[in-house]
Amino acid sequence: MSLRAKVAVELGTLALLTVLFLLLFPRRSPWADVGLAAFALALIGLTARYTRHTIWASLPSKAGEDRVKRCITFVAFVTLPVVALFFVAGGFIGYHADGWAGLTARVLNWRVLVAFACYLPWALMQQTLFQFYLLGRLAVLFPSVHPLALFTFTGAAYALVHLPDVGTTLVTAAAGIVWSFLYFRFRVLWPLAFSHALLGSTFYYWIYGHDLVAEWSAGVQL
Repeated sequence: MSLRAKVAVELGTLALLTVLFLLLFPRRSPWADVGLAAFALALIGLTARYTRHTIWASLPSKAGEDRVKRCITFVAFVTLPVVALFFVAGGFIGYHADGWAGLTARVLNWRVLVAFACYLPWALMQQTLFQFYLLGRLAVLFPSVHPLALFTFTGAAYALVHLPDVGTTLVTAAAGIVWSFLYFRFRVLWPLAFSHALLGSTFYYWIYGHDLVAEWSAGVQL
C-alpha cells in the first residue's frame, strides 16, 4: 500500500471517530477534551519517528538553517498585535461595565499569568495534534492542492472542536490557519504553543471575562 493510501485510511478512520464523538458529546467537561487529547498524543508519540522521517521528510521544505529564529520573529509579529488588541478591547469592555474598577479587574488580573502557564502544555499538545500530525498527512494526501487549502482545512478542523461556542470557533479558525502556515514553513512547534497559550489566556480573560483559573479549579473539585 502506498504512503498516500495509508494516510487516506488513517485520516478517514480518524474523521469518522471525531464526528461521532462531537455528535454524541456536543457539551462536555474540558477535562474530557484534555484526557482525549492526551490519549491521542500518546498514540502520536508512538508514531512520531514515522511522522517525522516518513511523512514530513516526503514534503519539501524552505525553512533554512535559521528557521527557529525566523519562526519566533514571525510568531511575535502576528501574535503581539492581537494581544494588544485584546487588551484594549478588554479594557473598553471592563470600563463600560464598571468604570475604572471594571477595567483594572478585567485586564490587570494577575491570574492571567497563571492561566498562561497552565495553558502552555495544553497548547503544545494541540499544536502537536493539528500541525505535526494532521497537517503533514493532509499534505501527503493532497500533494497537488495549494498549501492555503491545507492550512484552511487544518484551521477549520481545529476550530470545530470548540463548538458549540461560535465566537471561539471563528477566532480559532483564523488562528489555526496562521499557525498551520507557520508550521508548514518553519517546522517548529514550541513558538506556536507560546502564541496559542498567550492568545488563548488573554482572549478568555480580557474579551470573554472568564476566570480560567477559577473555572479549572472548580472542575478539579468536581
